[in-house]
Amino acid sequence: MQRIELFKESELFFKTWLRSPKSMGSIIPSSQSLAKKIAEQVIWQPGEKVVELGGGTGAITQGLVDSGIPREALIVVELDEKLHKYLSTRFMGATVVRGDATKLDQILSKHGVRKVSTIISGLPMVGMPDGFREAVYKGGMKIVGPKGVMLQYSYSPISPIPHRRYGLNAKLAGFVFNNMPPAYVWKYTSAADRSA
Repeated sequence: MQRIELFKESELFFKTWLRSPKSMGSIIPSSQSLAKKIAEQVIWQPGEKVVELGGGTGAITQGLVDSGIPREALIVVELDEKLHKYLSTRFMGATVVRGDATKLDQILSKHGVRKVSTIISGLPMVGMPDGFREAVYKGGMKIVGPKGVMLQYSYSPISPIPHRRYGLNAKLAGFVFNNMPPAYVWKYTSAADRSA
């Protein structure tokens, strides 16, 4: 990405943070290192979809594309109107939806999506109401099924959701020092899947 584009992306991200700091996990976009670490954990095969919740300005989305996942396999959900518009322009070919992550089942049904292998959440779960976290994670795990995964990046060294209460296995899948702030990648699977 060119320097001017990087500046525009950072400016848009920061302005969004100023408008709604609780909805953003950081004041700057995620690093390429974090995007790469997340992409390494994604389970995907042709015919399946990968969903990203809270696309922001597309740093993680770009990492998924760079890893070889075709844009047509990506569904990016972003609630903020300006970020949604930016993502729609930046990632033509991907399905970019302005919507609420707690209503993911309805969003996917509307778009005729049947097979999702991985859901990635960039939503700041720490400090969110438990009802919100439960809706996102219980709903998400129902969508990916027992063989799918949910990935969450966070700035917390402990699981940002009460995974045992939701019937999930949690694994710390990576730590990215080269991110501002340093980030943790959490991998969640169904508790019935003991291989996680």
